[in-house]
Amino acid sequence: MTHLVIVNYACAPDLQNPDELLDRYFSLVSWADGLALAGAQVTVVQATALDAQRHRRGVTYLFVNDGLGPHPRAWQIPRRLHGAVTQARPDVVHVNGLLFPLQTWALRQRLPRTCPLVVQHHAERPWTGARGAAQRLALRSCDGFLFTALALAQPWQAAGIIHPTQPVFEIMEGTSDFRTRPRAEARAITGLTGDPVLFWAGNLDANKDPLTILDGFELALAHLPTARLYMAFRFADLLPAVRARIAQRPALRETVELLGTLPRADIEPYYNSADFFVQGSHHESTGYALLDALACGVVPIVTDIPSFRVLTNMAVWALWPPDDAGAFAASLVSCARRPLALQAAAVTDFFDARLGIPAVGRQALNIYQSLRRRRAGRQPDGAR
Repeated sequence: MTHLVIVNYACAPDLQNPDELLDRYFSLVSWADGLALAGAQVTVVQATALDAQRHRRGVTYLFVNDGLGPHPRAWQIPRRLHGAVTQARPDVVHVNGLLFPLQTWALRQRLPRTCPLVVQHHAERPWTGARGAAQRLALRSCDGFLFTALALAQPWQAAGIIHPTQPVFEIMEGTSDFRTRPRAEARAITGLTGDPVLFWAGNLDANKDPLTILDGFELALAHLPTARLYMAFRFADLLPAVRARIAQRPALRETVELLGTLPRADIEPYYNSADFFVQGSHHESTGYALLDALACGVVPIVTDIPSFRVLTNMAVWALWPPDDAGAFAASLVSCARRPLALQAAAVTDFFDARLGIPAVGRQALNIYQSLRRRRAGRQPDGAR
């Protein structure tokens, strides 16, 4: 059995309680759950302000206080955390994030030569200048890198931080534990109405581009007068602009509802109330809201960006160019005219086969095992 140790060097400053951390870090938990289901032994070593240990669904979580705060500085080495990693005697080590190059390099020095070290991308951008040079040198010690889409690795390869000899793998950085429920049952809970119902879940910011969604939705209303758009959000830089756009357009005032913040514990029925999920992102490292929508069998109408191409398997449910309200409107009208039940069934089948917790766990374990074989092939007999 492969023993995988997952390392998190940082955590949110407000998370002092291990149980609250695991509840919020659903992507970390779902990744670990998937590996356990695939047959791996899984230990998560998480930097926190409190030493603790938890066991959930066959996964061991070790919480280690190194006294370095919620995010170590570039030069700080978390020795106690690294000690917990090596004491676990891993077969493979997985580090979350490319922004801890010195820490990752120091951990590599403490691991057996036969143990591969893999780093997963989580929306980071390559450093430049002297920091970029340090990043390049330190990450050269890694055995492989995980990206949601291979296109997201290109800036790192172009900068020379990822060397041509270092393998890059395309795999989701997380998945969703939501499930498909009957639409009528969900709508009885949420009160959402419309034909079709559109759901937005994402920050109101320039990257997610809610204004383009509103403009495109207004265009589509000429063909879909009974459509309704519901928008849930946390951070709301563009909330004044969104409210102004809705107030200025009579058609939008009648058909758009701003739901505000919905806790994750409460949002699943909203996804299951929707026919279509919409988002106008210009770039994403993954797209967890889209993953949640796919898990609930909601047909995505999202932008044509690398991570969304992977998440939708480039099946044109539909993908449309960012910042193009007309293209969004055309995609929405086209999808609304096709049999919805067939589209929803295709979404569910695709998610279960490629993106669900068991599927991602199997894919990840195959990658780790391939890197174990690769590193073993470079070691002399008896190396440890």
